[in-house]
Amino acid sequence: MPSADNKERAARVGPYRYIVLAALPIAIAGLEQSIMATSATTIAQMAGAETGLVWILAAFFIPASVATIVLGQLGDSFGPMRMLVYSLLIFAAGSLLAAQAPTYPVLLVARFVQGVGGGGLLALPQAFLAQRIPPRDRAAFQGYLVAVAFFANTFGPVVGSLLIAAFGWQSVFYALIPMALTAAAILWQARRRSRPARPPVELNFDWWGTLFLIISVCCIILASQTLAEPDRIGLALIWIGGFVLSLAVMILWMRAREDALVPLELVRIPMVWKCGLVAFLYGALFTGVVSLFPLLFRDYYGLDLRQIGLVMMPFLGAVGVGSILTGLLVRKTGRMMIFPAIGLAVFACSMIGLALFMDRLGAWQTAIALGTAGMWMGTTLNVVNISVQANTPPDMMGRATAFVQLSRTVGASLGVGLGTLVYFRSLNTFAAGCTGHCDGSVRYAFALLLCFFALLSMSAALVAHRARRFRLS
Repeated sequence: MPSADNKERAARVGPYRYIVLAALPIAIAGLEQSIMATSATTIAQMAGAETGLVWILAAFFIPASVATIVLGQLGDSFGPMRMLVYSLLIFAAGSLLAAQAPTYPVLLVARFVQGVGGGGLLALPQAFLAQRIPPRDRAAFQGYLVAVAFFANTFGPVVGSLLIAAFGWQSVFYALIPMALTAAAILWQARRRSRPARPPVELNFDWWGTLFLIISVCCIILASQTLAEPDRIGLALIWIGGFVLSLAVMILWMRAREDALVPLELVRIPMVWKCGLVAFLYGALFTGVVSLFPLLFRDYYGLDLRQIGLVMMPFLGAVGVGSILTGLLVRKTGRMMIFPAIGLAVFACSMIGLALFMDRLGAWQTAIALGTAGMWMGTTLNVVNISVQANTPPDMMGRATAFVQLSRTVGASLGVGLGTLVYFRSLNTFAAGCTGHCDGSVRYAFALLLCFFALLSMSAALVAHRARRFRLS
């Protein structure tokens, strides 16, 4: 029989063990996303399909967005750790296929398989942790998970550029395979040792809801990718119309079916839809900053790919530090949405300040200013996840966490498309008004883009402010 000291030691070690188990897939997902965000252009060039860059990204985002919700429902029925192991194995298979892809179409198929597995690597660890740690303590511990993701994002661009330069674009995918397989083996062994007792499950899967979700996600992601091309606005509007129509049909289906893929009673919970909206705006903001700030460092400051990876590190690292600090504050005070309400408002003011004084700052001064602002952005994602989990019935925990992740993913895709449209449309407008060489066109265009980021950030802050009174007991 274990002694009292052993029980006490197990109680102390338990949460940190869960953190390590949940951090493995999150680190892999963060590395994949950050590597592809900065290396996709190079991979498309080396694969002989430079004009197909959009599809290399969309082939992952579309299945990942749908799989997030589907795996969330399966995680509620069969356990998040079990589905997490399957997700890692599918992700590893897709990475192997991508590394050996002989042609561009095969690469797209491989990215699709990767996306099916990748959809569970962010939402399922959060649901797994939510089942094992009380809500108030969960804020601090999930802050570590968010920090792991952002630290992976910090080093991902540098790792990706070094791998491609030394071994070719295939090495990016080869590097992900052993990481995914190792994480799957560790999680499977941990699951065998501490398998919770579960009653028999009769799953009535929502196939029609899945189909409507696939159509909606395809339409909005294709619309966001098309928005990045200013001469194809008409096609983007068609995709947006398809999204609105398919979303309306999906809502009608949710009202008619009790066990829908995304239950209507879940979305009707005020804290859930508010946090979903904050996650949507945050996804648009964060991905827009990470994807488009490299254009400023390249076009305005003249940095190369490796230098851009270095100057983006302060921002990504600061977001992770901000997440850890916010988790500790939530654990101490019990306050929740007040932190993103303040943090995102400060970030919006920081973007306006950068827009006004950008011409007086060098590359590293801009990077440090962006990093300082990133500390305030780190107040958001962890708090949003905890707030949703604290207001969701236990049998919907996986789908609630997946709903937040889906909102963030769709927002991320739309934010990049709209941000690219704002930047290049204003760049062309300012360049057309210049005679000869005009250095100021990039600065003015990016100043408008920073104002767009400020608008997204302030909108998210206002939504968070509406839910500021919620506290953990």
